[in-house]
Amino acid sequence: MQEEYSFWASLGEAERAGIRSAMGVRQVARGETLIERGASADTLYVVDFGLFEVRGAGGRSMAQIGADQLIGEIGFFADAPRNATVVAARDSQVLQINREAFEALSRRVPQIQSEVIRALAKRLATIAPMARERLPSAYAPRVVAVVGAGSAGLSPAFIDELGRAIRALPDATLLRGEDARAHFPGEADRYAMAAWLAEAERDHSLVVCVADERLTAWSQTALRGADQVVLAAGGSPETMGEVEAQALEMFEPAHRRLVVTQAERNGFADPGARWRERRDVFMTHHVATKDGADVRSLVRFLADRAIGFVAGAGGAFGPAHIGIFKAFQESGVEFDIFGGSSVGSAMAAGFAALMDPEEMRRATQEIFVRRKAMKRFNWPRYGLLDHSVLDEELRRCYLGRIEDVWKPYFAVATDLSTYSPRVLRKGLLWQAIRASAAIPGVLPPFVDADGHMLVDGVVVDNVPLAAMRTLKSGPNLVVDLRPAVHRKFSVAYDAIPGRRELLRRLALPIFRSRPLPRFPGPTSVILRTLFANIGADPASAETDLLLRPPPFPGSSFMNWDGHHQVFEAAYRWARQTIDDLGKEGNPALRAMTAVGA
Repeated sequence: MQEEYSFWASLGEAERAGIRSAMGVRQVARGETLIERGASADTLYVVDFGLFEVRGAGGRSMAQIGADQLIGEIGFFADAPRNATVVAARDSQVLQINREAFEALSRRVPQIQSEVIRALAKRLATIAPMARERLPSAYAPRVVAVVGAGSAGLSPAFIDELGRAIRALPDATLLRGEDARAHFPGEADRYAMAAWLAEAERDHSLVVCVADERLTAWSQTALRGADQVVLAAGGSPETMGEVEAQALEMFEPAHRRLVVTQAERNGFADPGARWRERRDVFMTHHVATKDGADVRSLVRFLADRAIGFVAGAGGAFGPAHIGIFKAFQESGVEFDIFGGSSVGSAMAAGFAALMDPEEMRRATQEIFVRRKAMKRFNWPRYGLLDHSVLDEELRRCYLGRIEDVWKPYFAVATDLSTYSPRVLRKGLLWQAIRASAAIPGVLPPFVDADGHMLVDGVVVDNVPLAAMRTLKSGPNLVVDLRPAVHRKFSVAYDAIPGRRELLRRLALPIFRSRPLPRFPGPTSVILRTLFANIGADPASAETDLLLRPPPFPGSSFMNWDGHHQVFEAAYRWARQTIDDLGKEGNPALRAMTAVGA
């Protein structure tokens, strides 16, 4: 599937055959080093099948090299020592040729020189921007192993739903042990089976391999040929079979997903801490197999098509997220993961917990209007506002841990202990929201269990699209609530009273008839200051839909009394926007509706 980078792309069949006949074959086991940094560069390689990881100084992963791509060409032609270590990420096979044989081959097949130069130029053109911007490799491998976790093995209902979801994709396939045994009726050679799996990858963008319950030849091929593993939980978490144990040994936590199947869909799934005690994973997916929607969502993650909702900061503009979410939900978009900053973190958490828009509207009314959670002024020793009611309401509404929310979720906060952004993906849900929404100077900072002081995510990342991209690929709806229209204030500066005049007007009835000038209070000014620190729009791709709703009548940063009007106005605006974008053929909207179907 990497034709653009293929060494063979412009060569005819006769030329390919001539080159192959002059090259030797080497099989490289997963984890084996093909090239050592600093070694002499006397051999050139072409990947026949498999995958290799390029590691720089300190073992840092720099890139991945897949089928039909060259390895070691820079040092080979520069006659310089190897500048990186190359390790097999799967059971792989390479074609190899030394310098003397290459020169003889060049005389017989002159075109090989131009093909090597073309491949080298493409590699350098790819590496240059990655080096400047520290981007990951452009190679996107797509082989996934599915393994039973716990005592019960793989659920047949889950595998059936998984197969249906994969078959619905035009370029995906699912392979089982029986498929491998039908293809290899006798004793299969390890690399022959690996080559068969590699051929399936050439024909598909996603290959899902369901391992056997025992550590058979197929199970080992699936594990050695996969880029990530899905651990499908069942039975007792304390039990670990030999296939699962080997999977945990072979795959780093960043390449593991845990699937926990529940009887019914629930916003807050049954606590899964016992599963995660022995299984550190990148992401947990909760699945109810009753209608297939959750399995389709899982498959979108595996196929790099997951749909994200990125909720930006905005104070009391926050209910606009609810109206926009409702409009897109009614349009058939199925969101797979939610993340937000500041008030966006609270709204995104509600969506991830499967709260419907009306339920969220009622919760907003309860927290911010009836309980006045953001109107209780305090002696400003720790913050302008009393945080206790807000904390109490967050504990009540947002139960359990982030990992147990039905849909994957994250919140962004600013870590004042390390002066860096903090993406919160583990721990108590209410604490993540509280930290992400801790407006500096207005609410006391949140201090986590490790002693880190966390404040509002708006300080470092108002619209956390970059954080979303570290967790998945695919289209995103990005909602930025920053007002697009500049506001001016019709108040004379000299009319703002000093302390003595202000106290007199507030304390003595005779002076109360003289109204105070309409001017933002300190909370509003702090919020506006934070937003002023935000730069340009988040860098969005063609499949990211960036929405910035207009200011709605009666809305403001701190006035929650009009939350229902904001919600309704945002809903109507979003419905119209969806219609308009649909008529225009907007590629981002098309990507979301196509994937969500």
